[in-house]
Amino acid sequence: MIDYSLDAAGSTGTLLLSGSLTIQQALPLKEALLRAVGEADQLVINLEQIENLDLTALQLLCAAHRDWIKRGKKVTREGSVPEIVSRNVRESGFSGCVDGDDDIGLWTGEVTNG
Repeated sequence: MIDYSLDAAGSTGTLLLSGSLTIQQALPLKEALLRAVGEADQLVINLEQIENLDLTALQLLCAAHRDWIKRGKKVTREGSVPEIVSRNVRESGFSGCVDGDDDIGLWTGEVTNG
């Protein structure tokens, strides 16, 4: 499931990702990520309920994360990063996705400056 919402002030978006994020959900995930970066100045992302994800989902998340950083938008994470996400990040080589700029632990699971 991909659930995106924008707060009443229109400045903070929340993206809740759950279940299986595979190629079958690529289009809705891409649309939610594009909407989030276009609407919100700050994004809160929650990965806690992800049960499975594939390379397609990782590629979309990486591209969006790079775009948020490039645009100077604030990204925070709520909740923990499930082991399935951490393992797939490591095994696919995405652990250095944003040149070490992983303050929110999207790729490592560890918050370094949040």
